[in-house]
Amino acid sequence: MTRLKNGRHLQTGGWRKRGRAVLFNALFALATDTVEAAPRLISYGNPNCISCHVSVQGRGLLNSYGRGIDIAQSYSKKDFTAMLLGRAGEGAEASETWDGRFNNVLADFLVTLRLSQRFDVEKTDPAIFALYRQVIFLDKEDRFRVNTEIGFLDGGLADAPIGPHLTATGGDNIFLRKLLLEWRIEASDTSGKEVAFGRDYLPLGLQIDDHTAYILYLNRGGIYDFPLQLKYFTWDERSLASVFLHAPSFEEASDRREYGGGFLYERYPTNKLALGLQGLVGFSDESDRLRIGPYARWGISEKWALLAQTDYTVVWDTGSRDGQGSQVTAFLQLFYHHTEWLISSGTANYAYSDSLRAKDDLVFFRYTTAARLNRNFTLGISYAAGDILRNLGAGQELAVFATVKF
Repeated sequence: MTRLKNGRHLQTGGWRKRGRAVLFNALFALATDTVEAAPRLISYGNPNCISCHVSVQGRGLLNSYGRGIDIAQSYSKKDFTAMLLGRAGEGAEASETWDGRFNNVLADFLVTLRLSQRFDVEKTDPAIFALYRQVIFLDKEDRFRVNTEIGFLDGGLADAPIGPHLTATGGDNIFLRKLLLEWRIEASDTSGKEVAFGRDYLPLGLQIDDHTAYILYLNRGGIYDFPLQLKYFTWDERSLASVFLHAPSFEEASDRREYGGGFLYERYPTNKLALGLQGLVGFSDESDRLRIGPYARWGISEKWALLAQTDYTVVWDTGSRDGQGSQVTAFLQLFYHHTEWLISSGTANYAYSDSLRAKDDLVFFRYTTAARLNRNFTLGISYAAGDILRNLGAGQELAVFATVKF
């Protein structure tokens, strides 16, 4: 399941769906119908993705049981977050009432360290990326929660024009990725509704966290691209739908502040397959764009799972001499579940664009392995080669990453 970020499983292990280099590509491993759920949750013995997720194959929204697991992951014999916020006692049971002001809290800290990297003179390829995530439940029924993510990038990144219609947005060393108020309006074992408002990733496609992937990087889904939005979700046993409106975070340059909206719809023909279609239209001074494309999450067997997405984007009314342009981006990721604590993935990325400065055809490959060593610590390694640099030039990358829960 992936961050989508929360088993960011697909969402984050969903939560948790990486700075330019890796942000733990394998962590949100799409679990299969019978595999247990992504490295973070494997030790809990969850039988499949739908045990915790709205979608049969992962996605980000959690059902009621999944939210309970979300909370439970912050409990341990020495739960420092709980102690700070009011739940006293080293061996306190997870069922005990919290006296803390903020109720149940779940926190993560993630670091990616680049071991081998081709740096450019403007240091647009950082060596360290860190992410702190905290979910605060505001009521006893856990219907309201505040979802936050704060990132750190050594050196920060400058804006990087990569074509006449597209600029990769830069930002500061410390930046806000997410500040979202979520309201679970209603929910049963098979259906529900939710609305969310704030800064977040757009609810489109696979919602992976590898920001080098072309389906994100060339579609304004980079490290700092987390716009302000209002989004609505509804789901039942066989489908999930979302509509949203988005506005700029106002950290962008004035000509790249985009306003627009979009949709997502996915259907579950079987418990091993999720098929989706998503689209977006956006308007800014730099260019207007229309993006649409299908995606799939497929739990092939007990050992294998697959993510796939293809997007077509057309831009027009640009500020450059080229009046319009178009591009196709494609992503394919295959997971292998070695044991209950070890998972690997291989990824192929391809893009074609008629308006990039580097070249028309782009391709790169990535291999990632992640091991969940215990309930608080996951360690992984990733290697990538191809057109992976921020200016879309060729390079190689070897990285280690860790997820630490406290």
